[in-house]
Amino acid sequence: MTDKRSARSRDGEQQSVLQAINAYRDTLTVAEDRAASFLIHHFPAAGLGPMARLARAANVSPQTVMRLLAKLRIANWEEFQDRLRTELATEQTSPLGRWTAYRPAASGQAEWLQDFGGRLARNVAGTFAGLAPKDFEAAARLIADPKRRVVVIGGRFTQQLARLLVRHLQIVRGGVEEIGSLTATWPDRLIDVDRKTTAVVFDVRRYSPEIIRFAAAASKQGASVVAVTDAMKAPVAKYAAHCMIGKFGSVGAWDSITAHMAITEALVARVTELSGTRTADRLTRIETLRDWISDED
Repeated sequence: MTDKRSARSRDGEQQSVLQAINAYRDTLTVAEDRAASFLIHHFPAAGLGPMARLARAANVSPQTVMRLLAKLRIANWEEFQDRLRTELATEQTSPLGRWTAYRPAASGQAEWLQDFGGRLARNVAGTFAGLAPKDFEAAARLIADPKRRVVVIGGRFTQQLARLLVRHLQIVRGGVEEIGSLTATWPDRLIDVDRKTTAVVFDVRRYSPEIIRFAAAASKQGASVVAVTDAMKAPVAKYAAHCMIGKFGSVGAWDSITAHMAITEALVARVTELSGTRTADRLTRIETLRDWISDED
């Protein structure tokens, strides 16, 4: 079995900085965890300046930061920053830039389909290896809580994920609303958002300014925001109580949201478990209603 604390993830690729931190999180000392937490919540800016500045901001010593890096199997601050800059450069490449750099395989190569499928599988495996179980569980419990109202919103390509989550939650727990793409109606929905609301927000690059403003407004009104996005530096992350990052690398011009769909399905599965007998009761009543509606007599 592959050690989850390897410098490489289960798919054989080098772990991202955030994946490495999450993999080691339960082994850190209090001071090391404080430095790690500061890095996560101020990512990536906190890692791009001098190490001494990070140490001061996190209220730890430079030696603590070095011990944290050692546990992440990173030799020094320079290597850490090199890895971080490489990750950021990869993430910021536009579809046009990726397509320009891409060299399509010759037609008829049977390996292409398997390679593409393998890439998606590695995205999912890498995503789940990098998710913090405590954050995922806390997010699922917020969504499952029957005393809380749930609103869900997504962007241009992630609205389909928002709709998938809503359709399942309507069956599992009720009290859920999909916020559509017609921004003129958003104030009508936001007016009822408060501290007893959970707002699930999907947003990936290129990030939607409207989605970001919705998350900001929901947070300002007291809602607990659960963000499903592609990087801790994503704008929506700073408004989130809990943030789940999906790997999105693919072949050619387009990113993949397969990993984000997997996160969505995992949330549905866990919320269903947490809802317990309430879900069984709802399913029974739904089937009764379905039979009544479809009855031809």
